[in-house]
Amino acid sequence: MRQAPVIHLRGLDSSIGHAFIERILRTNARLVVARKHHQEITQKYATELQFSEGEIHCSDEVALSSGHRLMLIGLGPFDEESDGELGFEVDGLEVILMTPAHYDFEVDTEWLDCHVIIHDVLPRTPDSTWCSKLLEEWVNRLRSNTVPLPKGDARHWWVSDIDVADAFVRVLLSDEPFPSELKVSGRRAWGQSQTLEELSLLYARTMAGRTGDFGIEHLTAAPTPTIEVKTLTAPSTEPMSVEENAQLRPDLSPLHDVLVRVDGDGWRPLIPIRTALMHSLAGYLQSDQSV
Repeated sequence: MRQAPVIHLRGLDSSIGHAFIERILRTNARLVVARKHHQEITQKYATELQFSEGEIHCSDEVALSSGHRLMLIGLGPFDEESDGELGFEVDGLEVILMTPAHYDFEVDTEWLDCHVIIHDVLPRTPDSTWCSKLLEEWVNRLRSNTVPLPKGDARHWWVSDIDVADAFVRVLLSDEPFPSELKVSGRRAWGQSQTLEELSLLYARTMAGRTGDFGIEHLTAAPTPTIEVKTLTAPSTEPMSVEENAQLRPDLSPLHDVLVRVDGDGWRPLIPIRTALMHSLAGYLQSDQSV
């Protein structure tokens, strides 16, 4: 019988981090978190732990070891989360770093087995690392009763943090090694006007729900925008204009291929973008109430 996989998570101060925890706790994996997060996480997920095969351990109890997998989420510093001891030099330890694409910096990949770059993620809780600055600006304009406006014609490939976590936990639970680099995004291109239309509608409905001031426009089902599904393969290598290049989606074929090898399903996000936008909007509004 195959032993339960051991997955170490660092960088849990984000909704992506918590999406990983929630997904892992639906399995029989042994989850290991840094000491400073252990008590908080075990209390938060006490109910899930009661009915799950999964376990949560403190890094003091289960050290990094050969055959384990270490997922680093965000920008760090991860040494603080490991009490000053990185320990990434362990033979046989697979180290995966996940960062947002909107930060333009170079990563020293010499110490990594895989660098994951996430494009256009919609986190359920706003934070300074993963949130789209453009989406944040639009939400702020809605909250101030100002009409949000598109900025340029760049399209976005929105994806829910739930789908991101689900895909990578599928790989973490398998024996399939991670490729050296993976890019992640949604499969459908959203124009800014389409995103704004959805976001404005969701905001109006949310505000109407809070006040009870519903009108027919809030209760009428809005049609889902027509969004074209693009192929998973890499784009052509022929020269393109700046405008054409701005419309390109990240190459998802390496991600799709590794998921096919894992379980045959490939990269197929399940959370509708309307739902993911609602989750993000709810997170922004919740953060207002907690201030």
